[in-house]
Amino acid sequence: MPVDEIAGSLLGGFFRFVAWLVVEFFIETILRGSGYWILRVLRPHHEASDTACTIVGLLAWAAIAVAVVLVIRAGMA
Repeated sequence: MPVDEIAGSLLGGFFRFVAWLVVEFFIETILRGSGYWILRVLRPHHEASDTACTIVGLLAWAAIAVAVVLVIRAGMA
């Protein structure tokens, strides 16, 4: 039925939009933002690119996650 196809397309578009918002918020705010501040502290007179900010932010959050796992494992031993 055409109504099912229309409803399915609308719901699919809505969920794609919500997923895009979540991913965009995560990348822009969490990764790139934290990378920007880390690079700002380490290199105060240089303007960092978006790619560098994203990579540094990703590495920082990965290091935080590894540290948390290691602390939890050490506490369980």
